[in-house]
Amino acid sequence: MSNVKADVCVIGAGFTGLSAAMHLARAGRSVVVLERGRIADGASGRNGGQASVGMRLKQDALEKMVGAEDARRLWDVALDAWHHLHGLIAEGLDCEFAPGVFRLEHRLDAVPAAHRHAAMLRARYGFDALEPLGPDDVRRLIATDAYQGGVYDRVSGHLHPLKLAFGLARLARDAGAQLFENSAATSVDETGGVSMVRTPAASVEAKRVIYAGNGMMTGLDGGIDGHVMPIRNYVLATEQLAPEVAEGLIARGAAVSDTRFVVYYFRVSRDRRLIFGGGETYSYRDPRDVKTFVRSHMLRVFPQVAKARIDYAWGGTLGITRSRMPFVRRVGDRGLAAAGFSGRGVVLAPYFGKVLADAVRDRMETFDLLARLPMSRFPGGVPLRAPMLLAGMSAYKIRDRLGI
Repeated sequence: MSNVKADVCVIGAGFTGLSAAMHLARAGRSVVVLERGRIADGASGRNGGQASVGMRLKQDALEKMVGAEDARRLWDVALDAWHHLHGLIAEGLDCEFAPGVFRLEHRLDAVPAAHRHAAMLRARYGFDALEPLGPDDVRRLIATDAYQGGVYDRVSGHLHPLKLAFGLARLARDAGAQLFENSAATSVDETGGVSMVRTPAASVEAKRVIYAGNGMMTGLDGGIDGHVMPIRNYVLATEQLAPEVAEGLIARGAAVSDTRFVVYYFRVSRDRRLIFGGGETYSYRDPRDVKTFVRSHMLRVFPQVAKARIDYAWGGTLGITRSRMPFVRRVGDRGLAAAGFSGRGVVLAPYFGKVLADAVRDRMETFDLLARLPMSRFPGGVPLRAPMLLAGMSAYKIRDRLGI
């Protein structure tokens, strides 16, 4: 890549950046996308494929945080994000979407709260897609004794995340966006009415900059670094299971996620592999043996697959915030950022790319709503945020293991 000019420079070729590039290019803007590695190298291509309706915080918590009116607007944003994803699928973006997610509780005393939340969504938001489940229901539907109840969400689902990312990249390219892999943005300077985005080999002169690198963006902007913490989450895929084993693990072709502080999430793929996510680290370094690390979590849920070979295991870097709500802010005079989806990026991140593209075009309503979300910094700054988070989360991990 030689030095280039563009209307917009997008930093990050994951769900957010690729979607922003697609929408802007379709609107006639010249767009350059810079990716430090390969397309979807971060969480976008390495997650478990859970496609869930809603924000990470439940609606009752959001009502307390921002008030009933903005909480309702945030629910509408979540539904818009859902329709945005399905609009892409209707265009021909094949990402193997399948409906159905079990959201399960590993503690019996937490089940009534899950049922009350389902009833609240039905009564106040008109969302009637959640079916309450008790202990007997869970054991009938999922081949495990690890859970005590929860809900079945018939609208949310699961998909192939890498196919979603590659499909967005194709649509962005087809619309005219230029995508550059192995081109890390090392600095951004606003000068003379433009922004200069520099890489080790070249630079991009742009009128606007979109910061869409999520957990992979450390070092570009202090405001983003202070509010968005990169963590590594891990997933494995077993060998192809016998049809009767694969079909017997999870009913209804659904995915599963739980409410542990360090979430477990799992599903059976189209080719009959158990895809299981569990375990985190709080740096860019992976465990020495990722397969063994995730397998230990898997066997707490499905000990009956102990003899199954683990064919693949991988980690991905996602971004979290202290509130677990997305970080959406202006950066300088010409920059816009969205990051910190905290595990809900499969549905939210592509839509937030559209929100950023709209904001570039001065359509600010949804951006301004999201930018009003209260957001506190991680204590200790970049050098201390990881060790302090690790110390704080260790207690929650112990509680998860003890079931309290």
